Amino acid sequence: MNIFILEDNVIQQQYLQHLVENYILKAGYKYSENVIITTSRPAELLTKVTEHVNSNVYFLDIQIKDDHRAGLKLAKNIRALDPFGWIVFVTTHSEFLPITYQYKLTALDFIEKDLGEQDFGVRVNECLDIAYSKEKISKSDDIFVFDNQHSRFQIPFADILYFETTELTHKIRLVTLTKHSEFYANLNDIERMDDRLFKCHKSYVVNINNIRRVDKKIKTIFFDHDSESCLVSRNKLKPLLKLLSYN
Repeated sequence: MNIFILEDNVIQQQYLQHLVENYILKAGYKYSENVIITTSRPAELLTKVTEHVNSNVYFLDIQIKDDHRAGLKLAKNIRALDPFGWIVFVTTHSEFLPITYQYKLTALDFIEKDLGEQDFGVRVNECLDIAYSKEKISKSDDIFVFDNQHSRFQIPFADILYFETTELTHKIRLVTLTKHSEFYANLNDIERMDDRLFKCHKSYVVNINNIRRVDKKIKTIFFDHDSESCLVSRNKLKPLLKLLSYN
């Protein structure tokens, strides 16, 4: 696990690092398998993200010096590199909570610094519990690993429903059982990454293992997740049905 801390107050930075180190020690995890990176500079943290690919947790202060949204802007840049990392905002500015949704950052938690010491520690530990428990599941699961010059992430293959193009050139949206994430890639390259991925339409690549049914009349694919569906083109319908018959 790689744990990043962005905090410009030295005392608070050291305290948060102490909480993380104490959690790792009590949980019995090896220090050699856990990297803790602390900094007060957003640009430095972003550079480090490119060096540490998977299983990342980010504790980000929203205000850095005079920039009241530094943490939010950094989180948006992190999402471009790491769509599935766990982001936790730690701040005195509770009024920024609604803004995090506007940035579409899918934050794990929003922890206020003025919480009591015990409550603050509990919240940090709860975030780490979630991140570490998901990492254990991922290590035992069939994992889809994506890595190009723009983005690096991993996700259980069983969670993938489909990939689709967006209005921005080369920007892809990944739709999973629990969330939507966007990153830069080529749809054809994604299809070639696994035999269970099938390009059913010029705008979609689907995980055939999660297809519940195909409506041939309206040329639509429905997934195990009831609220999600996508199109299948006329010339791809027959190959898809044939592929599904063998699975």
